[in-house]
Amino acid sequence: MSPYVRAALVAACLSLGVASAAFAQSPNTTPPAAAPWRSSLDVTLFDAPHNGEHGLRAPSMQQSLDISIAGYEGMHGGIEKLFGARKKWGKAAIVFADLFTTLEVALPLTSVWVHEEFHRAAMGRRGVDSHNDVYDFNLGADWIAVSHVADEDLARLKREHPAEWVRVNEAGIEGELMLVRDLERRRFFGKSTTWHLPLYWMTKLGTIGYVQSGSWDDADADVDEANIEDGTNLDRRDFTGHDFLGWVYDLHRPEELYETRGQHPSGVGIDRYRKRAHLTDAEKEYLKLVGTLQWLNLVDPFLFGLNDGIALGSGANPVRVSAGLSHYLTSFGYSVDANLLARRGNAHLAVTLHSYKNRDNRFAGLETELLDYPVTVAGRDWQVSPRLALWSQPERQRFDATEGALGGLAGVRVRTAVSRRVAAFVDVETKSAGWVAGNAYLDRNTSLRVGVSLLAAR
Repeated sequence: MSPYVRAALVAACLSLGVASAAFAQSPNTTPPAAAPWRSSLDVTLFDAPHNGEHGLRAPSMQQSLDISIAGYEGMHGGIEKLFGARKKWGKAAIVFADLFTTLEVALPLTSVWVHEEFHRAAMGRRGVDSHNDVYDFNLGADWIAVSHVADEDLARLKREHPAEWVRVNEAGIEGELMLVRDLERRRFFGKSTTWHLPLYWMTKLGTIGYVQSGSWDDADADVDEANIEDGTNLDRRDFTGHDFLGWVYDLHRPEELYETRGQHPSGVGIDRYRKRAHLTDAEKEYLKLVGTLQWLNLVDPFLFGLNDGIALGSGANPVRVSAGLSHYLTSFGYSVDANLLARRGNAHLAVTLHSYKNRDNRFAGLETELLDYPVTVAGRDWQVSPRLALWSQPERQRFDATEGALGGLAGVRVRTAVSRRVAAFVDVETKSAGWVAGNAYLDRNTSLRVGVSLLAAR
């Protein structure tokens, strides 16, 4: 059985049990204070430079997150409304819907789709064209590929931007974890009351299983089977095969030319897919280590229905906080993060403390964001969301770097209502060289995003 299917089955079975136990969870007990208006769903319509690089190119990482969030809010929220007061039946239907759209037929806008779009966005910013096989609607497929990728483009990406090629391989689960993160934030900050608990569990257990599947004994057999199925059809081939066998292989070999992988078993093209047989013992142990560290993603109160955090202090309007851990694979190794959410009235704060790790060294980073703070200027209501990040990360994003490079990010989103139910926003973000979850650029970049927000009822 494919490791992809095994990971998904483990996630599905466990999420069913957890979802059943959580049927009695209550909604937020003390929702945040209401601003004059409050955004409900955001859709980034234009993301520059990504949408205009190397021809028309979409969606960006942020765009894929926005529309997937809208998709899950629509699907889960619609099911809840359909069943009304029969809440247990509604939650059972949500569990079934998430299982079906993950195991049987991966649909656009789902977490599987986000996974593949993050791969594509990380490649696309260097002009690598690809196709997301989710759009092929293959019922019961064991393997969802990012296909129609040229060997020459992959060789160029590895040769000219080796750290970006490593990041491309891990970008899929980066997108899935960010999807869960953003849905949880929406719940805590009162932008949604929709029940997403099965999705949280399926996604996080699925990513754990996928990373760990690179250490399973049958991993090589699955790669061999995929190579046979692909045959001489270059367009059918996935860009990397097993994401994390590819990730750990090139993480340790930044200077190795892609072409030296040799010829594909069919005799046509380069042998793209890495196997456990291609790894050293140290690389196998490293993959096992990061697979174990993925369990840190379960240190998350939202997985246990604790959507409202805890109150600090007494009175009618206490500070409410929620905290957890996360683990991301990166272009240079991994990051273990401590995440804090806090709110009081209209002040909504998200803080992340990063502990970055490459082969031999640790580096630190701090990220903070004030979300949707209401201000009034010249009689007009606005929401402002400033964010700031500072870090030291390995030089050149290398696994073997001994020195750190200082960097940072600054950005702000400004939003104002243009009608009773619609707002417009502009988001400007600039960063130095460095890895940031959900940002496709490892080098310096300034991005401008323009979009619309659907507003919650007053």
